[in-house]
Amino acid sequence: MPLNIKKTLQENRFRSMKTFPFIEVGLSLLVVIALLALFIDNKNANRGQMTSSRLAMTGASSAIEFNVVNVNPIIAKDFGLASVAGVLVNDVPKGSAMRLIDIRRGDVILKYNAVDVQSANHLTYLMSQTKQGDTISFVINRNGKTLTLVNKVPVNAGVDIFGPRGRDIMVVLVIIAITFTMLFLNLFNRTVCVTLGAVLMLAAGSVFGFYKQSEAFDSISMSPIFIFMGMSIFAIFLEDLRFFEYVARRTILFLKFDQIKLILSLFGITFVASAFMNNISIILVMVPITIYSAKGLGFDPIPVVIAEVISSTLGGNATPIGDFSNMLMATRAGLTFVEFIMFMGPICLICFAVFMWYMWFFEFRKQKRSKSDKLEKVFLKKVGAEVDSMNMDWVSIKRVLIILGSVLVAFLVLPGFKVHLAPIAMGGGFILLAIENHKAKEVIKKISLTDVIFFIALFLIVGGALYSGLLKVISNCLLAASMGNQLVYLLLLMWTTAVFTSFLNSGPASAFFIPIVMHSGYADFSDVVWWAMSIGTMAGGSACITGASAGIISQTLVDELHTSHLADKGAKGITFGNYCMRGVPVAVIFLTIASFYIWFLTMLP
Repeated sequence: MPLNIKKTLQENRFRSMKTFPFIEVGLSLLVVIALLALFIDNKNANRGQMTSSRLAMTGASSAIEFNVVNVNPIIAKDFGLASVAGVLVNDVPKGSAMRLIDIRRGDVILKYNAVDVQSANHLTYLMSQTKQGDTISFVINRNGKTLTLVNKVPVNAGVDIFGPRGRDIMVVLVIIAITFTMLFLNLFNRTVCVTLGAVLMLAAGSVFGFYKQSEAFDSISMSPIFIFMGMSIFAIFLEDLRFFEYVARRTILFLKFDQIKLILSLFGITFVASAFMNNISIILVMVPITIYSAKGLGFDPIPVVIAEVISSTLGGNATPIGDFSNMLMATRAGLTFVEFIMFMGPICLICFAVFMWYMWFFEFRKQKRSKSDKLEKVFLKKVGAEVDSMNMDWVSIKRVLIILGSVLVAFLVLPGFKVHLAPIAMGGGFILLAIENHKAKEVIKKISLTDVIFFIALFLIVGGALYSGLLKVISNCLLAASMGNQLVYLLLLMWTTAVFTSFLNSGPASAFFIPIVMHSGYADFSDVVWWAMSIGTMAGGSACITGASAGIISQTLVDELHTSHLADKGAKGITFGNYCMRGVPVAVIFLTIASFYIWFLTMLP
């Protein structure tokens, strides 16, 4: 790929969104949900309402707050309970005011106001009847002993949107709105936009006292960044060795005149490669090859490139190393490579198969060849000559593939010895650099340090949203909307994540939703919340061109490489409209299929 094109791509990952007329909708949606969350939190504060995982009665000087989960046979056996009833207190968050009731982590709530607690939903109903000024009592099991805790709910004002907490949340909302407006309108380089937002967040946190410097440092997670850097090294080596270019050209020769098989094969290559290397790097290679093939065989590359972006999103979400959003989830939740393969691999394969059929049935099956057999033979002869003239360094290629394979095996084996994904990825990448020492300096220069700074600044912004209380009230909003039903919560989380991802991009959306999921309490007892969230980012990244970085990159590549071809046909490149026309229906199909999959996972013991 020409150097000037690569430079353009680095500067325009988030290119101008002036053609995107609905960005105001996304920002408005963020503000509306946050305000709705504040409203619901205020109501809950006044009533003392509990969801399936959180009971909160907050006020100016007192609070009761803890996470709960239904007691199942395993919990009942572990705690020596006489029957499978009640709810287990999973966590009592720090930082609350004076505790009205001495509830501790590990307590099992058996009765509330002399009524046997059957489940979290039942406790939700019982707590909804409590009013300020009422006397409340809990009968609990603590370390095998039965205790009764009694106190009176004080009268308090609840959450005041114009008080200190509401003020902090509104300040954070303004900073987030400013940051993403700059980002989407491409007023500056995307790293500059997010870094400016991080500086504003740190300054506001210091002035208003909700975000300390030590908390900011704790908000930065280097593990996903290390995974990103380690796997990027392999992608850079294989790209420089022209491995993917060689495979694609060989595929063209093997399939000869069959355009449909060639197109579907390009999707398959993109899907598989994106699962084991950064999907952005794969798109950088596949789109130029697609445009090259389209010009030679006479098909429209626009729907093919859009489908490749969706294929890369599906492949990237099948493993914890293909997409940055999954890297975040894997490192924050302690999920292993095997777990991702077991739970995300099947749904991504199913969605990919459905997607292939969808594109074939609605897009390609009636596609007519615009080139004669004679011209196609000339093109194939040209491709064959180019393949023969490619001086492939197979020794280096085999070395890279062997080390990459060893890293993948390590992903499967070493987590059993408590070795996490980040050191494996970084270790494998730098072992390769040590072996190929003569290329180390050149490869290190190609690792995108601007992306590293972007992710660090993003973590700082998310940390401000967390410590201000914004993410907590959004979590309470989702919990309240689910009415204590775990399946409803998971489906709400999946669909909401998809909507936000389509506007905010999968990386930022995941960074915001991970603390929300952790706050819900479900994450401590079930990994299904992470699969629901990952599927949401997958669908959102497929729906709109703004949902995945690969979409923005592909738009830039098409504009750079396909201008003359488009001018001859009087057609347009990739736009927000023609992408959504294909992406939104596909995303809805993905979410519909995944809803049944999530229901199936919740039924597993």
